[in-house]
Amino acid sequence: MADWHRLADEELARRGRHLVRHGHYSLGAELLSEYCSRMIARDRPIGASVMAFYGLAVGMTGNLQEGLATCQRALSIDRRSPDIWTALARLALFSGDRKKACDAVARGLALSPHHTELGEVSQFLGIRRRPAVPFLSRTNPVNVRLGQVLHRLVGRAKTSA
Repeated sequence: MADWHRLADEELARRGRHLVRHGHYSLGAELLSEYCSRMIARDRPIGASVMAFYGLAVGMTGNLQEGLATCQRALSIDRRSPDIWTALARLALFSGDRKKACDAVARGLALSPHHTELGEVSQFLGIRRRPAVPFLSRTNPVNVRLGQVLHRLVGRAKTSA
């Protein structure tokens, strides 16, 4: 890759986030670390989303606790960013904490129901939808049958779109 020390700040952050999104955590961590260092040196704030991507990269490259702490710091700055909830979900999943991953996905999807990456994590986790009739148990024959019918209808709607 070209000498990234010469990149403008925003370009550095953009490329770092892009690399992390596509699973290139080590290189993404380097670029985002450089970006954060520049912001700190200039006494400028670091965006919560950039901080979350940096935390994800750090966590996935071996320092899980620091990555989670960085994502929590980002969350304390901005609780309404689905990117932060995605980073937390991915790190929780990486650490083996399925419950925290599911909670992060649910919180993120409540803010942004059509967020692509959260949807991918949700699909990977296999999070179930609410039962068709919520006050009946999931195994109740009425819920089972309605769920099957709804699944067929939704499946057809997706394939014909």
